[in-house]
Amino acid sequence: MTSELAEITQPPPAPNGARTRVSRWPRFVTPSPLKPPVYRRHHYSAIVAVLVAIAFLGPLFANSRSANNLLDLWLVYSIAGIGFYWIFGLAGRFAFCQTLMMALGAYTSAWITRSGGGHGVMLGLLGALVAPALLAALIGFLVRRASDLYFAIATLSVTQVGLVVFRRWQGFAGADGTIVAIKPLSFRGRDLLQDTDVFWYFLAALGVTLLLAAWIERSPMRREAIAARDHATVARAVGIPALRVQLLMFSLGSAFGGLSGALIGHWGGLISVDSFGVTLAIGLFLMLILGGAGSYWGPVIGAAFYVWMPEVLSNLDQWKQVIYGAVLLVTIIVLPDGLISLGARLRSLTGRPQPKGAPTSTLVRQVRNLFQRREQGNA
Repeated sequence: MTSELAEITQPPPAPNGARTRVSRWPRFVTPSPLKPPVYRRHHYSAIVAVLVAIAFLGPLFANSRSANNLLDLWLVYSIAGIGFYWIFGLAGRFAFCQTLMMALGAYTSAWITRSGGGHGVMLGLLGALVAPALLAALIGFLVRRASDLYFAIATLSVTQVGLVVFRRWQGFAGADGTIVAIKPLSFRGRDLLQDTDVFWYFLAALGVTLLLAAWIERSPMRREAIAARDHATVARAVGIPALRVQLLMFSLGSAFGGLSGALIGHWGGLISVDSFGVTLAIGLFLMLILGGAGSYWGPVIGAAFYVWMPEVLSNLDQWKQVIYGAVLLVTIIVLPDGLISLGARLRSLTGRPQPKGAPTSTLVRQVRNLFQRREQGNA
């Protein structure tokens, strides 16, 4: 059995004597002539194209103050949504504490920038990344053995406790969890006070987040996370550190949730505990489900739907909530893989069907088939 496992875990020989180097973690991967689908996709060029389109079309369509506000909100929610995608979509951990991480990032950045040293916003944003990552690592380690349901309950409980602590901790979170007059975002010594100025800051932050998401998408880390999510026992059998990978995804996603919260705080100049309650937690889950949990583009599309759809229905008065709920229900029923699956469905109409969802690790699939063959042979 050991020899069979060792045989299938060895990388296949490269054709024509080509040398191929593969790293467990995303340090360096020399592409093989036979590339898997994820390496054939033009991740970085797609990101550049989308960012350029947003940069040109965003200010064109956002021709009012409320529209500019929604545009900025979409960008900053997309950052938090991508973080939640790493936690739930890749690691498969339903963490109900993403809003707590957003709140912690906001309060940490506000505390750093208003402290006696008069530190800058960039240092505050760095703290907003580090503090949630450390808290998530601690929470993830303590409840690492919990199943999906109990993990969700544990993180929801931590969120409720954390929000109460913020209300009581005046030295850190202000009176009753409210901080006003937070230092605004700045660029080259100029404060960004208008929504049109903040837009470029948020677009750059989203660009960095998307580039990191594409890097993870092309790395062995993504495949190991999917293997640990779908077949944890088999993944551990072939040496994949399932708990470590899930903990890393949890910490990374929480860090970018904290960054999103800090950007919201510096943008509005005000932080309140009520802004990071259960409503926003459900909203983040909706963004991922509506957009599609199988791709880092899913939360970006879902955040746009979540932010703009209520505005589209704003003139319907008392029927707005009913129609909004019906649209959500129909979307989930018709597109269970999210709005991003519309592209795959259109391609399938042209005779090029695309695979749905995130693929299972090839290595795990081979090991699972091996176990099945041995069980059939023993029978």
